[in-house]
Amino acid sequence: MKILITALLSFVSPLALAGGYPTCKDGNDNLDISNSKVLTWREHMEAKFQARALIKGTIVGVIEARQNHVHFEVDLDNDLSTSDDRLEVIYNIKFGDVPDNRPGDTLVACGDFIVDPYSPMKAVLHWVHKNPKGKGHEDGFLWINGNLTGQVSGK
Repeated sequence: MKILITALLSFVSPLALAGGYPTCKDGNDNLDISNSKVLTWREHMEAKFQARALIKGTIVGVIEARQNHVHFEVDLDNDLSTSDDRLEVIYNIKFGDVPDNRPGDTLVACGDFIVDPYSPMKAVLHWVHKNPKGKGHEDGFLWINGNLTGQVSGK
């Protein structure tokens, strides 16, 4: 039985095991959803603190779209009646089109978290796309309602 399970798992896509989205890496480590950790960092770390993060939340809306970047407001606890648990996710459209979305849709993002006092949410998750140079930042991604983007090498 153990051999059969092992054989079956070897054929299962890593996307299927991760809930439909790719594995988010921090060096050699695979990251789990870190919503509560991100909110703690936002409140207790100094400006410009940076770390890798994987978040999953609900799209509240688009804050702005400018200079090839779309800025999403994402609720991290799925209670849309509160706003103290939101994060700004910034996506560069040079790395792929933004999937169709609307408020209430599920967003998963892997990228670089940074405490940013200039953000309306006091912190951002950015670099949620492939790294075209292969150094300096790890690859990230944006996943909205089962649609993956951010994997194009940049235009």
